[in-house]
Amino acid sequence: MPDLAVSALTAHTAPLDGPEHVPLVQAGTTKRISAAELIGTIPLNSQTANYTTVLADIGHGILHPSTDNNPRTFTIDGAVAYPVGTTISFFNRVNTVTIAITTDTMYLAGSGTTGSRTLAVHGIASATKVASGQWMISGVGLT
Repeated sequence: MPDLAVSALTAHTAPLDGPEHVPLVQAGTTKRISAAELIGTIPLNSQTANYTTVLADIGHGILHPSTDNNPRTFTIDGAVAYPVGTTISFFNRVNTVTIAITTDTMYLAGSGTTGSRTLAVHGIASATKVASGQWMISGVGLT
């Protein structure tokens, strides 16, 4: 499916809780969005080996598929220039996945503890860069 161009002059607005509206794009700009972005899908990047995230993983999910019954480590590379607000999700179908981070600090939501995290089988977690050098992670099956 081809990308769609949305401009501020023709964009509809999405209602909030009241009469306020929020524009889809900033006035005077055009943003190209894919059909996947329009309907809200998360593209999955299936990995059957240890993996270090890259800039292209922003907004994507890293999947440990059920066909790979080996524990894996997926590492968020703090040396990559991820913008604040970047979110990367992790999906584990079998065994365990360690979610690690290199030079930045990753905080577990709720407790604030730092360090690598273990994602259990059928676990789902998302990590978001909340400030320069700082990430927060939360999920189900995450310790």
